[in-house]
Amino acid sequence: MFPILANMGLVLQVAGILVAFPIVMGFVYNETQAIISLFVTSFAFFFFGFSLNALSVREELDFRQSCILLTGVFFILGIIGAVPYFWLNVFNDSSLTVRFVNSFFESISGYTTTGFSLITDPDALPRSLMFYRSFTHLIGGLGIVFILLAFFYSGKTLDNMSRVMNFMRVTDSIKQSLASILVVYTVYILLFSAMIYILGLTDIANTISVVLSSLMTGGFSPIADFSPYTAFPVALIVIVMMVLGATSFFIHYRIVHGKFRTAFSKEFWMFIFISAIGVMAVQAVYPLDIFTIIFHVLSASTGTGFSTINFSVIPEKAKFLFIVLMFLGGMSFSTAGGIKIFRFALFLKSIPLAIGYSIGKEYEKIEFDGKDYDRKDLLTNLIFIFLSSILVVVTGALLAFSGFGLVDSMFEAVSAFATSGLSVGIVSVALDTHLKLALSILMVIGRVEILPFLVAMTKIKD
Repeated sequence: MFPILANMGLVLQVAGILVAFPIVMGFVYNETQAIISLFVTSFAFFFFGFSLNALSVREELDFRQSCILLTGVFFILGIIGAVPYFWLNVFNDSSLTVRFVNSFFESISGYTTTGFSLITDPDALPRSLMFYRSFTHLIGGLGIVFILLAFFYSGKTLDNMSRVMNFMRVTDSIKQSLASILVVYTVYILLFSAMIYILGLTDIANTISVVLSSLMTGGFSPIADFSPYTAFPVALIVIVMMVLGATSFFIHYRIVHGKFRTAFSKEFWMFIFISAIGVMAVQAVYPLDIFTIIFHVLSASTGTGFSTINFSVIPEKAKFLFIVLMFLGGMSFSTAGGIKIFRFALFLKSIPLAIGYSIGKEYEKIEFDGKDYDRKDLLTNLIFIFLSSILVVVTGALLAFSGFGLVDSMFEAVSAFATSGLSVGIVSVALDTHLKLALSILMVIGRVEILPFLVAMTKIKD
């Protein structure tokens, strides 16, 4: 347990340093109370981080310890990260318990890149706090745990963390791979922020917040009226950012290094194909203008969660289509949620294989995107999809038993699991506390994935 606590302490200290960026924004906008709340947050990260480091010894982590660390970090980030919302009482709660639960929900939604929000009027909040919300997407989306530990460890810990986070190398070195990812995303943030600014949306805090939320497929909106970012031509930039966020880091790396011939994988084209089918299907049952449909289908399939339509009033057939798109999610090794396209592809490939087994044929492995998968891989994949489906159904049933419609309940549960953040209106300040906590847990599971979560919760050794 001590190695886990020591490594968690290191992560918390770095999180405390990163809060400096929203603090700077607070000074830019001269928001005294927000600055104080952010300083308290940074101090809390440092205090608990140094305490855990002082009490524990940092050592190599095995697979189960890596799972525990990853799962535990998201919950701790959610708790400490709730301080600004609690301090400023942004939900106007008279009960301290309710205020904490609401603040924790908002915080965990940010760090898991879900984008569910209990805040109904973002315009009334300090700009630095809104920037902080979107900045939590960056911390959670790029995997601060793995990226941080990669620069302090080598060998077994990195291999185990890569297994936990479904991380594969884009170069011969994991550290070089992570450094490349950080550089690429830094360039993206600067480039797209400049483009949106040039197009006339000159509020720096809002623009950077939208860029962070888009690239990290988070979905927090810094303003109540998001329509300026869904109007041409800015909407095209937002769409590109959403797709980039749901695209495998492999593709980013290959494009940046000029390897265009090998850049786009089967998974990428399958994602584009499914999104195109989704656009046509939604258009058939809910005929809006095509650009609006494309924007919202990509928002769902990438797990970003930006929206300008009222999902509570759309036809149930359309809701079902969005449920499917969110559940499938984006590409592997990206910031998107859902079960991921490559797992869906393996599932489809498993069907003829299973039929072959039933008539006596033998198969050793199948291939997808240049990688071979054996029976163990396929079984693990099926278990992952099965457990994910069960988890969503159970959470949806919990919401339905609380008086919400079945389709709406499933929509909200899938959105939480897929870290999408699209909502039919169930997620609100009025939602019962136990349901907010249930959705918070589901958001964490959706971010860390269900198998690492179960490993963390059991005593099975690596």
